[in-house]
Amino acid sequence: MPTTAGRTAGVDAEAVWQAVLRVRPDADTPGMHDQLVCHVEFASTKGAWYLEPARPDVGYAATVAAACNPGSVKDLG
Repeated sequence: MPTTAGRTAGVDAEAVWQAVLRVRPDADTPGMHDQLVCHVEFASTKGAWYLEPARPDVGYAATVAAACNPGSVKDLG
């Protein structure tokens, strides 16, 4: 679940990513990065951010086009 600070308009997505990595260094994969940045920039109001390493790394533009969650698994948010 994102913090209030993570949901703040204009927050630096890379700073949020670095905060995630401090807690979960194993999250450092391109697909996870793209999912997180997409949520910060376009989906901050989703109830939960479903960042999942099993989702395919399709590149940032395709991640955005997939509402931040590419692949066949649909999130509930």
